[in-house]
Amino acid sequence: MAAFDIIIAGAGPAGAAASRALAMCAPELRVAVIAPDERRGRGRGEVLSPLVQPVLRQLGLWPAFLAQDFAPSHRTLTSWDEAGLASSELLLEARGPSWRVDRAAFDGWIATEACRGAERVDGKVSRLERAADGWSVACEDGASHSARLIIDATGRARAFADRRGFRAKVQDRLIAAYAEAVTSGPVAPELLVEAFEDGWWYTLALGEGRRAFACMTDSDLARGLRLSTPDGWRAALAKTQFVSAVASRGVQFEQPRLIPAGGRTAATATGFRFLCAGDAASAFDPISGHGVVKAMRSGVFAAYAASDCLARGDAAALGRYDSWVAREAAVYATTLGEHYGSVSRWPDRPFWQRRRAEMSSRNSLSSLSEK
Repeated sequence: MAAFDIIIAGAGPAGAAASRALAMCAPELRVAVIAPDERRGRGRGEVLSPLVQPVLRQLGLWPAFLAQDFAPSHRTLTSWDEAGLASSELLLEARGPSWRVDRAAFDGWIATEACRGAERVDGKVSRLERAADGWSVACEDGASHSARLIIDATGRARAFADRRGFRAKVQDRLIAAYAEAVTSGPVAPELLVEAFEDGWWYTLALGEGRRAFACMTDSDLARGLRLSTPDGWRAALAKTQFVSAVASRGVQFEQPRLIPAGGRTAATATGFRFLCAGDAASAFDPISGHGVVKAMRSGVFAAYAASDCLARGDAAALGRYDSWVAREAAVYATTLGEHYGSVSRWPDRPFWQRRRAEMSSRNSLSSLSEK
């Protein structure tokens, strides 16, 4: 049996950031990263917000990130409550541009770069049990490990948290009907977001003549629209003005696939020597544009809490982290409600009605709490 101080489950942005932060703030702790494949079914196209720069600088990874030649993006095109197209320019953004990345390439890079200080455990966990001073972890290959503390950074899969009964509150039924296309001729590479009667679409360039397209709607509406079929997907695309104009340059589209994208928050992000980080703690709606950065920040703060708990004997560290996750989720929920609530073009359509109802319910609860 291999004995570790901390086992991190997952080597995506949250797990990698946690590993890197632990190597920097508590190098005396022995850390292992178990990396199940939590990236299956994910779309490749991703835009990282300008906030990625300060987080990567904090982790000492900014020069290495720049060396990957990911594409900077200085504007985002949107058609939200107004029928026209607006441009959000980032040329004067003090924190720099956004970045268009191939998500698989980014995750592979950060996993390799940030987890250098940890031991890599390649295996699927078959059993997780409480021990006297931590946890016992058994893998399907017969290997077993012990850890004084566990960080679940397995994303929406929540491979460890659900195993231990740490349930999450599902906030919506959002799903992405994602497809890539080979395009011909010049097309603006920037992220384009366009609302339509049953949700919203986004598209962005992936490089090498390929482009990502995704229709974001609720899972029951997706079934009614038949978004898993080429005909249904194209019919929904035809309801847009600007995204469909970009898609007209597509010469070869792949079969659309449905990817869960709904928001949810863990009822609690901590337990006995146990932390959830990244999407395992709280998963944000992609319209927020901060999913990857949020996951990395969560990994950093989880690492600080873990090191305070083990290396410094701070019994209150995990509780402070849990409170931070809850505050972040509350602020996000308010901002998300305001953003969706700004759309008034389709007052009778279920997708938009549901989000207005959620915002009204949240405002009512907020008013009662203030009395």
